[in-house]
Amino acid sequence: MRNPDEVDAAATQRLSWSERALTRAEILHALGKGQSGDELVNPHFESAVPSDVKARAGRSSVAIVILDEAQPTIVLTKRSAKIRFGGQFCFPGGREAPEDDGLKQTALRETFEEINVLPSALTYIGCLGTYFTHAGYLIEPNVFMADADVSYRPDPDEVAEIVLVPLSALQNKANYHLVTRGGGRANFNFRWSHIQVGGPTVSLMIHLMHSLSGVLNPHDRNSWRDKF
Repeated sequence: MRNPDEVDAAATQRLSWSERALTRAEILHALGKGQSGDELVNPHFESAVPSDVKARAGRSSVAIVILDEAQPTIVLTKRSAKIRFGGQFCFPGGREAPEDDGLKQTALRETFEEINVLPSALTYIGCLGTYFTHAGYLIEPNVFMADADVSYRPDPDEVAEIVLVPLSALQNKANYHLVTRGGGRANFNFRWSHIQVGGPTVSLMIHLMHSLSGVLNPHDRNSWRDKF
């Protein structure tokens, strides 16, 4: 790690993926296995989401879009200041609508609404699983691939900026930093270029990296409790 004093051995184990460059075929093979329906563990050091919060969680989905090029990149958006959580970087996505035919359709619809990428331009690879947040949402991360020259345009009412992050930057463990918050809690964030990513988005990034390395849903949260 770039700052060895910042992350202890337990935290380092949570970032337990390979940093080896992956081929297109390896990406498709790894993510095509999928975990649809499996609950993804929370990699942060914080209390578990209570069962009653899970029971009433609102359903939502995000699209993890990988651009198919020699150096694959991931699409992130910066939320407009006009909407909730303005300024945060995240994957395209949002709440399930009544007209959606499942959460994969939610991800496709939201991606079109936010960055004007047509569903026909996206090739579905697989689903990482389901992730619950303390704010009361179930998030289903669906992974898609798009041609490198895909056309995209942000809706200024929802997206302030589109950022293309090299997959190699997500693989680089030195870009993940553990920030202690007191009360025995600590959270990872991801820093690269001018962006900083936290919360559920960095959790999904960590799970994406594990999936690419063939380490599916690798850690039992209870064994890490009280580290901070």
